[in-house]
Amino acid sequence: MKKLSYEQYLALHNGAEILASDSFGEKVLRLKDGSIIKLFRIKRIISSALFYPYALRFVHNSSKLKKIGINTVTVINAFKIPAIKRTAVHYKELEGDTLRNHIMHHSLNIKITQKLAAFIARLHNEGVYFRSIHFGNILIIPDNSFGLIDIADMKIKNYSLNIGKRIRNFNHLTRYEIDKNSLKQQKEIFIREYLKTCNFPHDNSKKLEEKINVVLS
Repeated sequence: MKKLSYEQYLALHNGAEILASDSFGEKVLRLKDGSIIKLFRIKRIISSALFYPYALRFVHNSSKLKKIGINTVTVINAFKIPAIKRTAVHYKELEGDTLRNHIMHHSLNIKITQKLAAFIARLHNEGVYFRSIHFGNILIIPDNSFGLIDIADMKIKNYSLNIGKRIRNFNHLTRYEIDKNSLKQQKEIFIREYLKTCNFPHDNSKKLEEKINVVLS
């Protein structure tokens, strides 16, 4: 990661639009050129982020996703900013609309449900365990495929996820009632398409189907 002085950070920050903040300060900025800066703080005194900062995880996950053909943001650089006790990632925004916003304006129709189920199954088949997965972090991009944003909290294995990991990830996917309620309306279609794309053997797929059905109920 490149180390930024406070003066360099201020120069980068100059004219930026604040997209997200919390009680600890700014979290996401849009710079004058349209690119994005996402800031990370260490939340605990003892944390793995001390040794493997979230900014670096973001960079590595972007690279891994692109290698397996999953749409995501394009990283420009990663920074360590000691003066504000933050690390940061600088990236080009992925063009598209969040799935949540799309559903609010167009509803979750059968075609989108089928494509979403196949997309989630593909992520799981590819070993992608995305803890921050929800309809606000899944984008429908202009070619009508899906992409992922806010990708720091992710692990990508070189083998497909087991049933336990898949079900835990479905719990992440449906953590917000607004997302879960949308899926419940298309539950049977979603589960059928997910299982069709899923690389599970038939004798295990029934158990997986039952567990997904419970999560979406």
